[in-house]
Amino acid sequence: MIPSFNVPSGVSLPDAMPIPNIPYRLPSFDMPRWTPIVPPLTEQQMMTEPRVPPSQEEIIKEKPKPKPKPQPKPEQSLPSKPPPEKEEPQTLVIPEVIVEETIVIEIPFIGEIPIPPAELLVTAGTTAAIAASVSVVAALSATTLINYLMKAFTPALKFVMKRVLKRNNKYTVSWARQRQMERLQHRRK
Repeated sequence: MIPSFNVPSGVSLPDAMPIPNIPYRLPSFDMPRWTPIVPPLTEQQMMTEPRVPPSQEEIIKEKPKPKPKPQPKPEQSLPSKPPPEKEEPQTLVIPEVIVEETIVIEIPFIGEIPIPPAELLVTAGTTAAIAASVSVVAALSATTLINYLMKAFTPALKFVMKRVLKRNNKYTVSWARQRQMERLQHRRK
């Protein structure tokens, strides 16, 4: 038996609502313009000389001259007991090293920035490169070692656990085996 229902015959939709026409302007786009602002130089900045590192010749000229060493006095003509030799304290001779002035770069709006000497940059770069390579090598070797140990110990641990459970009369059954056993029991019922 099919249910039946009556559909009304004179159903009509209501008329559409009148929507007023609203005039509007389309948006416009103006290209942005930028005028660079140049900061005015003060009179003091215009009067100063640019900083230039001194040349090697100027550094050599500025080195202080070493003091002349005192010459030994001539011995007296009368022979006498030789004076006991006094041990003179040994002085540490430090070689003169040319100290380079650090180079300073002037950057507008920031100021002066000193650049360290080349030896310092080379040392810092070398240290960073060595540290990075050692850490990468250590991480890769540790990962390889752990993977190798996992491959070696996993079967051994499984074997030991099976023996221990067998000794205690507790057998482990995987999820799939349990599911299969449940299905077999349901079929038998």
